[in-house]
Amino acid sequence: MLGMGEVSSIFQYFIVIYLLFLLSLGFIASKRMNKLEDYVLAGRNIGPWVLAFTFSATGMSGWLGMGFAGYAYVSGFEGIWTMVPSATVGILLAFVLVSKPIRRYSEKVNALTVPDVLEERYYDKEKKILRVIASIIILAAALAYVNGQLVAVGKLINTTMGWDYTMTVIVAAAVFIGWTMLGGLMAITWTDFVQGIFMVTGSLMAAAFAISFSGGFGNLSTGLASINKIDPNFIISPFASLPIIIYGISLFLGDGIMSWVGQPTLMARYMGARSTKTLTLSAVVAVFIQTCLFGGTFLGALYMRTAYPDPSMLPVSGDTETVLIQFFATMTHPVFAGMFIGSIVAGILSTADSMLVMGSTTVVNDLYIPLKNPNLDDRTAIRYTRLATLAIGVIGVLMALRGGSVLWISWFGWNTLGLFGGPVILGLWWPRATREGAIAGLSTGFLLMLAWTVFNLEPATNLFQAFPACAATYIVTWLVSLATQAPDEKIQNDVRSIKLKKAEKNKTTA
Repeated sequence: MLGMGEVSSIFQYFIVIYLLFLLSLGFIASKRMNKLEDYVLAGRNIGPWVLAFTFSATGMSGWLGMGFAGYAYVSGFEGIWTMVPSATVGILLAFVLVSKPIRRYSEKVNALTVPDVLEERYYDKEKKILRVIASIIILAAALAYVNGQLVAVGKLINTTMGWDYTMTVIVAAAVFIGWTMLGGLMAITWTDFVQGIFMVTGSLMAAAFAISFSGGFGNLSTGLASINKIDPNFIISPFASLPIIIYGISLFLGDGIMSWVGQPTLMARYMGARSTKTLTLSAVVAVFIQTCLFGGTFLGALYMRTAYPDPSMLPVSGDTETVLIQFFATMTHPVFAGMFIGSIVAGILSTADSMLVMGSTTVVNDLYIPLKNPNLDDRTAIRYTRLATLAIGVIGVLMALRGGSVLWISWFGWNTLGLFGGPVILGLWWPRATREGAIAGLSTGFLLMLAWTVFNLEPATNLFQAFPACAATYIVTWLVSLATQAPDEKIQNDVRSIKLKKAEKNKTTA
């Protein structure tokens, strides 16, 4: 397909061995499943290095190596507005504001999922309105993200090996659904550790080859400046104009910060950490990993724009979301190409399986058990969760068969999940936050996200979709909480106790 059968041959061997390895990890993890907590939170026993890698592997996905790479190729330095916070400040804020408070609170109230946490914090056990709203939003986002990852793997294999897109989607789904059904989050964290190493290696290779082929940063900068003269939409400065700055700030805050701090799938990792001490080292390692991933992908995509100024000139396909795949497949040794393509597959699978577990636990733990069968035993719950994993995977396949943009499908799913930052952060840091405020904030944010997507409001408002939607969850939750009756003293004391534990720990350390 690429005029280089060696790449296809090496990649075929790699992918078969790799997928068999992942399935074996799922099988081993399945033997350790004794209760639902093991399936959903890996038994609350995730160590610091594994947590850091599963954090990054889950957050990046096919969005990085394909969606973001294509975005950087087309728009240039506009990508800086999401790259910088997503590699540094957004990650640090996620760990500082969310990780330790939700780890302490979830264990205190025996919560397994974010809807569990919200129900306990916002005293919603009787009506369960907040639980239902949260579950619907999580399911919608999980399906969108699984869809995006399957589109990514379909495009990748079709571009590199010429396999039929539909068959590729079905086979890939069958494999990652298989190991996810077997091992749950325990298997996912193990596989994410391996996949994260592949992703970092692939990104570092992209950076090294891009700088080498361009002749250094100076030559690369000169080439990028010439592209800007040909195509003004290719931005060489994130501060080029006021509209770019306004859009960039909305991207920085909406996608780079608020979407990261609000991710339920990342909150599951915090809740599954061995201890709060684990989270401190994980934060530092995660920032290093994110910097490597974004930096390498960004440089590789920029080099490809200088080498092929117009998408029609790309060596294999005009699909800009495959620029890095084409870069490695046509310009490097087949071994390096196979390794890089494998790293993208790793990113895709590491996120798809996480979204599957989040969606299936939402169906069983957050909806079926509390609403229909509260006395369900753990063994049966695990079996039902595995069946729900299969069902969500099948729906994701059917959606992916339509194709689409990896960038925007994944962005919708990711940003929708980011809406949970408002009720979670305010709920864990502000004792006065109320049930009515959380319901209003989460509902408003979701409706705005749908409106921005359905009516394509981004060009008219010059605001990235996540910014108004996520900001609304904080503002509306806060305002409605002030206008409604405060939670009872027990709820407020539970929130204060989280901070007291931190203060006592700092005092002991001092």
